[in-house]
Amino acid sequence: MIHNPPSTSPDASILGLGYLGRPLAQKLYEHGSRVAAVKRSLTSDDINLPIHLDTIDLNQDSVFQSANLACDTSFWRHHADKPVWFCLLPPSSLTHYADTVKQWAELARACNVQHLIFTSSTSIYGDKARECDETALPDPQTESAQQILAAEQHLLDSGVPNIDILRLGGLYCAERHPVSRLVQKQNILGGNQPVNIVHRDIAVETLFQTALKPNGKRLKNIIEPRHPIRREFYTEEAAKLGLPAPDFAPDDSRGKIIITVCDNGLSL
Repeated sequence: MIHNPPSTSPDASILGLGYLGRPLAQKLYEHGSRVAAVKRSLTSDDINLPIHLDTIDLNQDSVFQSANLACDTSFWRHHADKPVWFCLLPPSSLTHYADTVKQWAELARACNVQHLIFTSSTSIYGDKARECDETALPDPQTESAQQILAAEQHLLDSGVPNIDILRLGGLYCAERHPVSRLVQKQNILGGNQPVNIVHRDIAVETLFQTALKPNGKRLKNIIEPRHPIRREFYTEEAAKLGLPAPDFAPDDSRGKIIITVCDNGLSL
């Protein structure tokens, strides 16, 4: 008789099966988790995935209606029994980002979910030249950053016992690298600003490890400790990918440096 290996990571629901969600789902599954995910539409890559996958347009007003009953509906029943829920959606994917995240958190509370993990962004610190750790005051200067910060607060107010907010730096990996867009531009500004980056593999591993150890409400900046200037970093990355060096304009611009003061998250 063949026995399945014991589960060593929690069962999870993932909102957003994309750049981070797909490798995270695979990692969770490989460690014994039952995984359910929600995305907008199916692609050929989704065929025969070893997870339960639902598709829905989260911009529909009715998606999260009647949260106290929604976890009993046929759509959410594969998610309601998962103790950990991830929200990995960027603001660009939703018309009313903060409100949708709030409704998602309310649904999680109604379904007695114990742990929410949310990918925020270091953009909430703004562009002012300064050093920012988790205790720095947010200064969101774009609509997107303002929506992200509002979503963070909705999560903290949700009543779910364990909340992890991970403020990610700029994501990159070889197959989807921001330098691919930069090399198509000319006279790029901000070449002397420090980068605040995190490789996708580091972000996925952090999400996975966070799910293993819930511990109340926590906040953490997820960035690599190195902070080369943009001109140096993207020129080196372009060379690795066989691309021409980006055309940065000469300037003396300065920018923020993101650091973290904690190993396991800052309790809130």
